[in-house]
Parts: sequence; structure tokens; C-alpha cells
Amino acid sequence: MDQNRLSYLAHRTHRFASPVTEAMLDHALAMARLQPGALAFDLGCGTGNMALHLADRFGLRVKAVDRSPLMIEEAQRRLAGSGMGARVTLVRDSSTDFLQQAGQADLVVAIGAVALTDGAQDAASVLKALATNVKPGGVLLWGETHWKRTPSDGLRLLLGPTVAVYDTHAAYVHAGVEAGMLPLYAVASPDQEWDEYTWRYTTALEDHLRAHPDDPDAAEIRNRAQGWRALYLAEGRETMGFGLYLFRKPD
Repeated sequence: MDQNRLSYLAHRTHRFASPVTEAMLDHALAMARLQPGALAFDLGCGTGNMALHLADRFGLRVKAVDRSPLMIEEAQRRLAGSGMGARVTLVRDSSTDFLQQAGQADLVVAIGAVALTDGAQDAASVLKALATNVKPGGVLLWGETHWKRTPSDGLRLLLGPTVAVYDTHAAYVHAGVEAGMLPLYAVASPDQEWDEYTWRYTTALEDHLRAHPDDPDAAEIRNRAQGWRALYLAEGRETMGFGLYLFRKPD
């Protein structure tokens, strides 16, 4: 099954496609002290809600990027009714290709996004690569899953190749320092947000199956919903966290 389609079906009802609240996001960005009109890149923008929030709440100019045509189409629908058309530009592209020609922004946002950069996928390497697209004195807001404890092989297998970047909460802060940036703020999502994210994810998939029982991908969609729910309850909730990490690039 096309993984872009699976992600689209699973995340349609989320405010943001990660276990992050508006309050968490707003507090982190308040600490960035960005001026209205500052330029932001939102990498892996999904349905566009975060880009719209950045434009509406903080007055930023946002280039929102996603490789999935389904996500960009949904983002276009949401942008059309938002009044933010002058501030948000949607770009269908991989983040890797976009960043090679995009130049630098005052803010680069990469929250729960994958395959953002070429090369090694450890946190320090990814953050160092992303920092090249941050203006001197600008900020990088990164959000990623972290380990609370050592995961089982089964959990690693379900998560797939993206697991290569995962590390501990503290290690991510240190990774930003290794990448040459100053850590300004880090916060971990409460367990309740993981619960909200997970149950919305699995319910969205199962709602789709009820509405479309003849979907050719039904078996894989069902396996994903049931498998993720079972592993989350058995291990994921105690093993996985999610954090936001704000870094400033030196002038």
C-alpha cells in the first residue's frame, strides 16, 4: 500500500499529525521571538493545519512542503477557507529537494516529518543538515519521537526505517549542540497527548474501512490499525515519548 495514502487516511482528524498541542507549539514559538512577516519553512506539512496556525497566530509567511499529493490537496482545501492565502504557499515536493533550492528561512519547522535530509539519519546529522537552511540568528523547531526505554524488536519493526533517527529526549538536545546550535527550549508531550494521537489514528483508519469496506487496501489498513493499537497498549505508551526541540543558529 502507498504509505502516503495510509498516512493521509490515519491523520485526517488530527489537529496536527503528531502528539503536539497548540499550547506546546505556541509556547515554543513564543520563545523564538519571531517578528510578524518572518519566513518559515514547514517541512512535511501534511494537511496544512500547522502552516495555517503559524500564519494566523504569529503572522508568519510560510512555505509548506509535502511530497504527498493527497496531503497537498487536503491542505489546499483547508487553505482556501482560511483567509491565509496571502501568507501560506503550498509546495508539493520532497523536503530534500525543496531544501536544496529554497535558501534560508527565519524558522524551519520539522515536526514528525521523515526523510528530511540525505545522508546519515542520526539526530545530530539531520539537525546539522536542517540548520543549513536556517538564517544566522534564526531558529529550528524540531519535533520527534524519543525513547523512554529500550524498545522491543517488534516495536522497531512496526515503526520501520524511521526508527533510525530515534534517541532519548536528552540526546536530542545534545544533538542540536553537536550540530552547532544553541538549545532554547525542549518539552515532552504528556501521555494524554500520545493517547489522543493514537486513538484518533486507529479510529480514523477503522472509520474509513466501515465507509469503504471494498477498499483494495482494506487488509493492510486493518492490520495497521489493529497492530499499532495492540503494540501501543502493550509497549508503545511506556516506551515512546514525543518532544519539541527549539534551537537557535548562531549569528
